[in-house]
Amino acid sequence: MSKIPFKLTRRGFVATGSLAAGGLLVPAASAAPRITSTRARMAQDAEPKPGGTMIYGLSTDPSNFEPHISTGAASTSVKLMCYSTLLTYSPENEIIGDLAEEFGWIDGTTYQLKIREGVTFHDGSDLTVDDVIFSLQRIQNPDTAATNASYFAEVTDISAGDGNTVNLTFNRPFQAFDFILANTNSYIVSKAWIESGVDPKTTMMGTGPFVFKERVPGVSITLEKNPNYFLEGLPYLDGIIYQPMPDDTTRMTAVRSGTVDFADYVPYTQMDIIQNDPNLTFAYDDVSGFGWVGFNHEMAPGSDVKIRQAIAHGMNRDTMVTTAFAGHGSPITGGLIPAGMIGHAPDLEGTYNGDYEKAKSLLDEAGMNPLEFDMVSTSTYSVIQRPAEAAQAELQNANINAKLELQEWLTFRQTVADGTFPVHSWGTAIDYGDPDFLWNYFHSTGNMAKQFRFADADTDALLEQGRFETDSAVREEIYHDLQAHTLEILPWVPSIRRVQGEAMQSFVMGYTHLPSWNPITMRQIWLDK
Repeated sequence: MSKIPFKLTRRGFVATGSLAAGGLLVPAASAAPRITSTRARMAQDAEPKPGGTMIYGLSTDPSNFEPHISTGAASTSVKLMCYSTLLTYSPENEIIGDLAEEFGWIDGTTYQLKIREGVTFHDGSDLTVDDVIFSLQRIQNPDTAATNASYFAEVTDISAGDGNTVNLTFNRPFQAFDFILANTNSYIVSKAWIESGVDPKTTMMGTGPFVFKERVPGVSITLEKNPNYFLEGLPYLDGIIYQPMPDDTTRMTAVRSGTVDFADYVPYTQMDIIQNDPNLTFAYDDVSGFGWVGFNHEMAPGSDVKIRQAIAHGMNRDTMVTTAFAGHGSPITGGLIPAGMIGHAPDLEGTYNGDYEKAKSLLDEAGMNPLEFDMVSTSTYSVIQRPAEAAQAELQNANINAKLELQEWLTFRQTVADGTFPVHSWGTAIDYGDPDFLWNYFHSTGNMAKQFRFADADTDALLEQGRFETDSAVREEIYHDLQAHTLEILPWVPSIRRVQGEAMQSFVMGYTHLPSWNPITMRQIWLDK
């Protein structure tokens, strides 16, 4: 087995950075979350064998390949093999350059990237500074509706600098910006290719380790090795064939029988079996994945804070971990920021332990005891469905009847975006190793906050202070106060953390599971057979 502990630093970027050639401030290695991997170390001890095609059991069939809009983990797995980002993660989960050789703040408001030379797109054209500028401006452009657009709100200019550099000018320095450039929705695309009129939802063309060859909807997605990849010697594989397998049992049966070499989203029912099989490896972490019960704040009953508090008190998270995942997880009774990250607040643990009588009292105060509402979740991912069912069962103990409807993944996402249900149950993983990841869920401009119809001036102010504060000790206080505040007003109700990981044949070498589901280390996979 290969468990990935989730270790993060408390130190801030500016305080720990070091000057590189050309005066760029490059964050120290410790600035990113650190993990270790037994499997990765074993792979490094052996000589990688190039060749072979890996068969990947994919959790669902990606809806499209649009490079700047997230449609879930399955599409990310595929897109990241065809596109590249400016920054990325090492197997040790340190932020490193990818298309950028050097990166960092050169003054209080200017972030500079030195772009690698000699990189080519899959069509043979050269990567240029113009392509980088075009890609970042495309993310900024409201017409794109890019997932990461809000992270560029403080960027006032993106332009070419001296040599092969790109300068981003900010109103204020964004402390977590490295993580945004390493995010899997910040791909660099070819300006000429996009402007030629192609549909980036149906095809891919980037600088990544693999080249898109074919998609048979619902059956397979075929990628072939990029012989001109900019990292010498990579990738090792000749290709990857993704086979969509939305059913957990089917996907796990395929990996256990050897029909596929690799499969994502191992369900809790199979984790012990995979771990105890000498022919398989289970690579995972137990902190980054989490679930919540969320609300449309413009619709009753979630528009009433007493109802939200009643729901928060009406769930015993320990019971939910057992019910949903047979113990393969942990309760969230306080803040969401994990141990080791700036803002972790152990004193807030136990805020919501599960108090059915308190929940009933709050329902009485709201004049809604008993309470009944419709709740939507997805049937596509058991890691989301199971906590939803566990929440439904728990809430009944507090006179709360949540009528649960399960929808296919993309339908569910659209349903939440449209706000047609008052309550939903969802789950994801922490986006990156800085407490600024909460912006997406709590700030009025965040993508998820917009779907929740949530906006709160005090929450916005705390998030903005945390994003632009350079003193790590002050950031600690800000994010502690933020979590305390949100536990009172409850933009959502966090529920439980889950164990999340991938299963693979024991001959699959070189892969490291990274928290936050960034499968960049797939480019280092090789088959020891």
